[in-house]
Amino acid sequence: MSDPKDKYEPKPIKSVLKDIIAQKPLKKGVQQIRICNAWAETMGEHIASYTDNVRFSHNTLYVTLHSAPLKMELSYGLDDLVKRINEHLEGDYVQKIALI
Repeated sequence: MSDPKDKYEPKPIKSVLKDIIAQKPLKKGVQQIRICNAWAETMGEHIASYTDNVRFSHNTLYVTLHSAPLKMELSYGLDDLVKRINEHLEGDYVQKIALI
């Protein structure tokens, strides 16, 4: 029979947090937050200041901008923006960006 003390070995906090985040519902939520934060991180402070809302759903990143000229300018290079964000995230998460 095993000793009950063996069951409760101390673990590093990093390992415990990794196990918690690896749970399916949490992993999906954390991933969505990372993807939404990637917009500001890749676009920079200036464009982020014109951004009202960013959300991710069904492989599409929805970005609400309050500057019509900026929205028009960014709309010409959406494929490049998708590529930049996916490179930043080191994965193929975003397939499309919708500027609202």
